[in-house]
Amino acid sequence: MNGNWVSWKMDKSYKNIHIISVFMISIILMLVLNISNKSFGEEQEVLDIPQAKSVYDTETMHLPKSVGFFIILIANEAHEEWPKEKHKHITDHNPDYVPTHVVIPKGAAVLFLNADAPWDTPHPHTINVKDSSGDVIYTTGKMNYSDASELKILPVGNYSIVDTIYDWMKGSISVTDERSSGNEVVGGFYSPTHQVSNNLDNDGIMHPGCLGYYESKFPKSGFNILSKYNFTYNTCSYCKGKYWPDNKTGNHTLIIFGTNQPLSEAIVKLQKFVKDNVYI
Repeated sequence: MNGNWVSWKMDKSYKNIHIISVFMISIILMLVLNISNKSFGEEQEVLDIPQAKSVYDTETMHLPKSVGFFIILIANEAHEEWPKEKHKHITDHNPDYVPTHVVIPKGAAVLFLNADAPWDTPHPHTINVKDSSGDVIYTTGKMNYSDASELKILPVGNYSIVDTIYDWMKGSISVTDERSSGNEVVGGFYSPTHQVSNNLDNDGIMHPGCLGYYESKFPKSGFNILSKYNFTYNTCSYCKGKYWPDNKTGNHTLIIFGTNQPLSEAIVKLQKFVKDNVYI
């Protein structure tokens, strides 16, 4: 009787251990699967950010809900009249804004970064954002070279963007009814593909900006280079090398970047990257 009781007790203990083990394994599997699914979801949202070649070809970016902030770059030579002086631009794809058209989720904020270098004459920009009725609902105020505007969260709808002085600088912002659920900072950036032969500005100051430089500096500064696309734009018939001299080369790269660092920190670093560029 005593032996049977001990045997029964041991069998019951083994069963309890088995049940507890199965339960614990189930919990661990659920946690692992949840983490894996979350990681897969985050990776998928990064993949959903348009590739640089697509941005170049279509002049449009349709952003996923992981994006909380989008920085619209004002390109170098954007002040040159379009299409009359189109040969002076970096490119005829997204010549004024990167990108020309952007589609963002509801709740995501937009802001502008002025990378139109002064050369001898400053080219400050003031960008107005207009609703479908033509009313100005947001203005950046005057932005000098490397300045960034205040951020703006726009309601769902379609908006046009236009410079108050250079009225050929046109683009659009569309806000969808899909709500932003992330804080990722995303934007585009132009750089010479190779180190240029003349990287001095008119004051003799050296600027290191080129693709190799930014491929090193972006990651070290907390940015991910999500994609890049090299292109050539040589359409100046009377210029040496067929490119506008202020651009220093006809070979450029469009970089699409992302970061999860605070926007305020990201902007300061991007402003330095703008000043490091050779488009000056």
